[in-house]
Amino acid sequence: MNKNYSNETIKLLYERASCRSFKNMQIPEDVLYEVIDAGLHAATGGNLQPYAIIKITKDETKKRLVDECNMQNIVAKAPVNLLFCIDWRRIGRWAESCNAPFLATKSYRHFWIAFQDTVICAQNICTAADSVGLGSVYIGTVESCFMELKSILNIPEGVFPVVLLSLGYPTKYPAPSKKLGIEALVHEETYKDLPIEIIKEFHSEKYNHKKYPISESNLSEIREVAKDIGGKEYADEMMKKIQEKGYINMAQRYFGLHYKANWSCIGNKAFIKTLLSYGFTWIEGKDFPNK
Repeated sequence: MNKNYSNETIKLLYERASCRSFKNMQIPEDVLYEVIDAGLHAATGGNLQPYAIIKITKDETKKRLVDECNMQNIVAKAPVNLLFCIDWRRIGRWAESCNAPFLATKSYRHFWIAFQDTVICAQNICTAADSVGLGSVYIGTVESCFMELKSILNIPEGVFPVVLLSLGYPTKYPAPSKKLGIEALVHEETYKDLPIEIIKEFHSEKYNHKKYPISESNLSEIREVAKDIGGKEYADEMMKKIQEKGYINMAQRYFGLHYKANWSCIGNKAFIKTLLSYGFTWIEGKDFPNK
């Protein structure tokens, strides 16, 4: 990027990009642990650090993550994978040993704060990794394999997976993706709706005015998604507009072909059961659950 930066940290944050191709080269232990330790100094509510990091380097474990969790092959190729988890088990055991009252797994507040703390720690580690020449990429599909992770990694009650970060030395440094800027995302004092044409233009510029070609398979997929969520009339209207434009726009590509709207809501009930199986009973919605 041709930009004058005020310091190296700002430059690093602007130019950071997800790395999906790693050299067959191990990360020296002192480098890895310096990066991780930097992350452990992240901001955390009450300085409790309610998270755990499971370091995964064995090929057989990585293969299981790819095969059983349907994770991207990046996970198998990366020298190191870090699974960031909410961890109220460790703190609960500490509280119990000190005869302190403790109900964190029964409290949505504790879950909410711990989720924030876990992600903040992960991002600190991501930035620290970039600063020493490592590449990294977040693997968000943790959300599709909670029960498999519980089995593969022996995750007990009170601990819950949030996100996985793959680390290694890049085969080449990726170019950063274009992002929306201050004008699109920052609101002064109160939230304000921008005019829809301005919103559309911001997103069009972000994606370099990219348009996806119409094909029989693409139209069939989008029609199916649209029909599932809005019925036949809604789907017919969407098909008509796509044909009139002569292309598939980025919003249609994202929510009709990639993060399909009809798929994204599947699993809500299963997620509630998953939380309960991990011991997070706050999802039942009971105040003072021991009474």
